[in-house]
Amino acid sequence: MILAAGWAAVAILALGMLLTWGDANPGNTLVDATLDAGRWLATPFHDVFTRNDPDEQLYINWALAGVVYYVLARTLSWMTRF
Repeated sequence: MILAAGWAAVAILALGMLLTWGDANPGNTLVDATLDAGRWLATPFHDVFTRNDPDEQLYINWALAGVVYYVLARTLSWMTRF
């Protein structure tokens, strides 16, 4: 269950990065909801790396957030097995 939550967070962040890269319409309800969820998940990592290009900053910080969520979920899942 913990690992599934980690994968869900990674999937939302990856989908948000893909939608940003593809210049998806932010007025669309599904795109807006995905980007809002991604922003919420990446809040602790928002300004870890700053760049002049806001899209590049989003890719770097959201990828970092995805890695941290995956490693955290993997570690907690392993620890609760015993």
